[in-house]
Amino acid sequence: MLYQHLIEGGIFFMLPIYIMWVIVFALTLVLAFKLFKRKTSTINKALSESILFVGSFAFLTGILAQVTGLMEAMEVIQTYGDISPALIAGGIKVSLLAPVYGFVIFIISFSVWFTTRRIISK
Repeated sequence: MLYQHLIEGGIFFMLPIYIMWVIVFALTLVLAFKLFKRKTSTINKALSESILFVGSFAFLTGILAQVTGLMEAMEVIQTYGDISPALIAGGIKVSLLAPVYGFVIFIISFSVWFTTRRIISK
């Protein structure tokens, strides 16, 4: 399913989103290890902010992918005129793949950032 979404959503935008997913996961593991060792420092704060930044960037990349795809779709519709509604619905479904993946990464990164912020402030 992930490979299919990678191809359907467009490798130009989906591959960076997948890479950001791996980066968020790796940084979260490093942060969890440091917090488990009770090392509360500015490094932990910087790590959690980096996780939030990467998650936000993934979401914005997804939105950019959707806007770019919809602009291309509108150009094709304008060129050919009469397009079936089923074809348009399929295109809209595909255009939502990148933002959904980016939004999931953002939710995860926001949760990690918020939790880390609460742990560090104690």
